[in-house]
Amino acid sequence: MPRSCGLALLAILLATSLFGGDDPLWSEYGLAHTDTIHRGRLTVTAYRMKDSTGALAAWEWLRSPQSRPCSLASFCTKDKDRTVLFDGNYVLVFTGGNPRKTDLDAVINGLPDRHDTQLPPVLTFLPRNELVPGSARYLLGSASVDAFAPELRGVNLGFNVGTEGQVASYKTGAGQPVRLVVLDYPTPDMARQYEKAVSKVLGGSVKRSGVLVAAVLPPASNDQATALLSRVQYEARIVWNDEPSSTNPIKPMYELLLSIIYLSCLLSALALAAGLVYAGMRVYRRRYGNLEGEEAMTTLHLTGD
Repeated sequence: MPRSCGLALLAILLATSLFGGDDPLWSEYGLAHTDTIHRGRLTVTAYRMKDSTGALAAWEWLRSPQSRPCSLASFCTKDKDRTVLFDGNYVLVFTGGNPRKTDLDAVINGLPDRHDTQLPPVLTFLPRNELVPGSARYLLGSASVDAFAPELRGVNLGFNVGTEGQVASYKTGAGQPVRLVVLDYPTPDMARQYEKAVSKVLGGSVKRSGVLVAAVLPPASNDQATALLSRVQYEARIVWNDEPSSTNPIKPMYELLLSIIYLSCLLSALALAAGLVYAGMRVYRRRYGNLEGEEAMTTLHLTGD
C-alpha cells in the first residue's frame, strides 16, 4: 500500500474511532453525527456539529500544526493530501488527494441539516501579531481546558454562564513559544469575578479588559507575559441585523420629489377637468335648458348708503 494511502486511512481511523462521539472533547464541542462520503479518489469525513461555534472548535482541533491555509473556504487548511475545513455547522476532512471547488460544492449541497450561526466574537480579540499558525484551540468547557490549557484544570472559569475562550501560542523572542488564553464573558462584572479565580493560580500573568480575561500560561517570564497581555484590548462592537442599503441616499429624495410633482399635476388636471365639465353643463342649460338669468350669478345688491 502506498505511504500516502496509508496515512489517509490512518487519519480516517483516528477521526472515527479515537475521536468518536463518546470522547469528552467531541461531546463538549457538540458532535451530532459523523459520516464518510466517497467522491472519486477522495474520501470525505463529515462531522455534523450543533452549531458553527462547535464546528470552528472542531476544525481548529483537527487541523495539523504543519498545515497551511487553502482557498477553498474562509476556514480551510491543507497538509499534503489532507484538507480540513468547516462550513456552517459541518467540519469536512478530505483525504486521498486535493479537492477542487466543484468537489467541495457537490459535498456541501448534499449535507443534511446544514445551517449557519454567528461566529463567536472572541475570535476578533485574539492578537494576530507573532501568532504561531495553526496553534489556536477553542475552549468551551472542562474537557477542552484539560486538553489544551491543563494549567487551569480545576479552576472555575464560568463556562456554565456562557463563557468561551481560545488558547494560542506566540513567538515572543528566543526560546519556546508562549501560550495565551483569552476568555470572553457575557458582562464585565462576570469577567471581574472570574479574573480573581484565575489570578489565584497564575498570579500577575492575568489581565482584564472589558468582558475579556487574558492569561499567559507558565513557564513564560514576566516580561513576556507583560508584552503579550498588552496586546489584548476589548473594543465594543455594535452589529446591525439589517443589511446596509447600497443605493445612493439622494436617489430616494429625488424619487419623492418626482412623486410629489406627478401627484400635483394629476390633482390639477382633475380640478381643471371638473371645472370644464361644470362650465359646459351650465352653458348647455342656459342655451338649451331652463337655466334662468338670475341663476347665473348671485348678486348681493350692496350700496354705499
